[in-house]
Amino acid sequence: MSAEDAAAAPALAGDLSGIVGRHLIYAYENGWKYELYVRNSHTVAFRCLLGPMFGRWSTHQPAKMLQLSGDMYKIAWVEPTGTVTVLIAWLGERRIHTTICYPHWMLDYPEPTLARYEDNLDEITAERDKGPTYPQTLVASTGRITFLETRNPNDDTVIDRPPSKLPHNYANRTN
Repeated sequence: MSAEDAAAAPALAGDLSGIVGRHLIYAYENGWKYELYVRNSHTVAFRCLLGPMFGRWSTHQPAKMLQLSGDMYKIAWVEPTGTVTVLIAWLGERRIHTTICYPHWMLDYPEPTLARYEDNLDEITAERDKGPTYPQTLVASTGRITFLETRNPNDDTVIDRPPSKLPHNYANRTN
């Protein structure tokens, strides 16, 4: 099977009703905090709330997702930077495991990426295309979901501003 055939082949995603519309904030063991909103069965929005990638966010990131079992889901996406993210969320256990593969250029020169991707695509893709894209840095992290709520699908108000414009202590909300 070619790469094109694999990309076009329908996947058995399982029941995604338990993840679509979910909005979560999670904290990794290293102290970094991220936010994720599953807009629909093929799109996520995210923000980096604390850590070296603070300021990075996207409102319409295409993603592939599937139900692994019960309330456990895998969500994967490739960012315009070339960064590959695979996130496993155990909603009931409130656990996250993420594997991220960062291209070398982005770690050396992250500044163009520390904004909303959709507003900065030309600069991001120009930097990505200059590279180097290899070697890549692989980061595997675990963390806890500290905030979890259900929102309507495709709600543009969930992630609608840069992290720097959020209310004080936003990233520290719990429920």
